[in-house]
Amino acid sequence: MLDIYTYSKRVVITAAIVLLVGAAFYMLGTHGHFFLLVFAAILLATLFCSIADWLVRVLRSGWGLSVLLAVVLVFGFLVASFYFLAPTVSRQIQEMRDTAPEAIARVQDWLATFGLGQTVLQSVPDDVSNVLPEKKSLLSNISQIFSVTLSILADFLIVIVTAIFFAISPKVYTVGFTKLFAVRYRSRIMEVLGKCYDTLQKWLLAMLLAMAIIGISTAIAFNLFGMPMAFISFLFAFVPNIGPWIAAVPIGLVGLTAGPQVVMYALLIYGGIQFIESYAITPLIFQKTVDLPPALLLFFQVILGILEGGLGLFLAAPLLAVLMVVINELYIKDLIEKKPLDASEEKVS
Repeated sequence: MLDIYTYSKRVVITAAIVLLVGAAFYMLGTHGHFFLLVFAAILLATLFCSIADWLVRVLRSGWGLSVLLAVVLVFGFLVASFYFLAPTVSRQIQEMRDTAPEAIARVQDWLATFGLGQTVLQSVPDDVSNVLPEKKSLLSNISQIFSVTLSILADFLIVIVTAIFFAISPKVYTVGFTKLFAVRYRSRIMEVLGKCYDTLQKWLLAMLLAMAIIGISTAIAFNLFGMPMAFISFLFAFVPNIGPWIAAVPIGLVGLTAGPQVVMYALLIYGGIQFIESYAITPLIFQKTVDLPPALLLFFQVILGILEGGLGLFLAAPLLAVLMVVINELYIKDLIEKKPLDASEEKVS
């Protein structure tokens, strides 16, 4: 039996948690972009720190030098990947643009054979090339394009610089954060922050493994059919659940130009790879690293996708992983499952 003091204390703590969660969703809805940028910086800093930890063990170097080497390695890898893969990506995008009119025309011919398809065709423009952006229209909207591009570059620069600051002196920020809480809670908060860091490390490792498996398996399968769209599926694999199936759209469009039989085989192979990856490989990887309930992850992706668009969709999985750690440690373990103390012990603590 809980005495009135213990019961009242837990009610107050529960109400405070509910208010904090409500405030978090309110701030996410009104200033969500800012908080997602901060979280993106934390995620990138986790990558830098993980590599730096490994360099410290291997090279016996100082922390600052290890972080610098980690930053150089990450961006060196990105620059090298861009140098070698940019022609492939550019060619695949150009192929999608060149084959889209023919693919749409094939879809129109196929829909025309059905009664319902004829109704759908009435809402499709006769000249499908008008659906694609032209150079003149892009030039006329150059100011808007420049503004969006500048905003993306600014966000990218903010994330990189902030991540480097976080990685160079992580204790400055973690200790400063714990000082927002009472002294008796600080060690526990620091412990939870450490578990959040471990979770982000495991999530990054799991996603890199999943992306590599999807990219390699899709590349091998598609090369057998002469379809060069494996790299796009590799990029979209970073977004769990939704990303790989978005990549199926350009794959299907390119396949239509070679005939319905080819696109059928391509989508069947791609669907088979995604099925095996989603229900066998990825669950096995995440079971050893970070276990995210698929339905909860999809729901969270929809919420952040509606609120913050692509950035929210991109960061939904790691953010959910961190939230699950916080809820499990601070709410379930420390509040729900905590064994009640005597009233005298509670008052002393």
